[in-house]
Amino acid sequence: MYKVNEDVKKRVYEAFGRNEEMVEDDVNIIKSWMQTQPHLPETMEDVKIRNFLNLNKFSIEKTKEKIDMYYTIRSVIPDVFEVNNLKCEKLENLFKDTYFFTFPKAVNGAHCVYFVKPKTPDTVNLLEVINVWFAIFEIRLSEDFMVDDIVIVDFENFSLSDIKQCTPTIVSKFFAVYKKVYALRLKKLIYVNCPSFTSVLVSVLKAVMKPKIFTRLELHEDAAVLKDFFPQDELPRDYGGEGPSLDQLNGNMKKKLFEYENRLQHVYKLRVNETLRPQKLNNDEILGFYGSFKKINVD
Repeated sequence: MYKVNEDVKKRVYEAFGRNEEMVEDDVNIIKSWMQTQPHLPETMEDVKIRNFLNLNKFSIEKTKEKIDMYYTIRSVIPDVFEVNNLKCEKLENLFKDTYFFTFPKAVNGAHCVYFVKPKTPDTVNLLEVINVWFAIFEIRLSEDFMVDDIVIVDFENFSLSDIKQCTPTIVSKFFAVYKKVYALRLKKLIYVNCPSFTSVLVSVLKAVMKPKIFTRLELHEDAAVLKDFFPQDELPRDYGGEGPSLDQLNGNMKKKLFEYENRLQHVYKLRVNETLRPQKLNNDEILGFYGSFKKINVD
């Protein structure tokens, strides 16, 4: 589903002084380390380790920390990762009621674009959206070359009650996973067709985001900006382009998730064994990021 731009991959490697052989050595170092960590539930696949190395600028120590957190955080905030049965009613309803997908082609070859739009008001379940959001991350670890993300939200069919689900607690948890696990950089947050009550959400975001990240939020009264953002052949036809429709893109995303059903069921059950951890975990480091609503920096 994800089309990796080899030129972008090469430029990223060169920017950090790496080549394929060196990255392979880095992967082996991480795998060897994982095999010495009795608390970790598995040894990660090479392609996923490569993504974690890339996301952490090929720092071996930072990569170790993020991979450890990838497993650890599932016990700390399990409600964020509750996608264990893709045939359940709530996921069927999510795709029935909401357009939610990533575009298959990265913008400028590097930026993965998420898209969210309810089909009708008062149908959004934010926690279910977040559940699927991080299920998509599982796919990207295997198929994508993860650099940074752009998020587009069309508020045309959002109601005030939908937006009020965005509490400081749930928003902080969401951004904390971005930072604490994936170290992913949010390049832009583009909100289109914004009603006046979008200010409720903006206030929450301002409270939990670092100022530098908050400045990347764009608010638009209509969706005209999308015509400048996407090439005509990639802009969904729902917005006047020649690309696939929102229904097609949504269907493709749902199909891809079902391809990963076994992995999603497996990873849902994975937990670290804290009694076997070589060094005691600093709970403040995990719980502090959302318990005290510290501002989250995702860059």
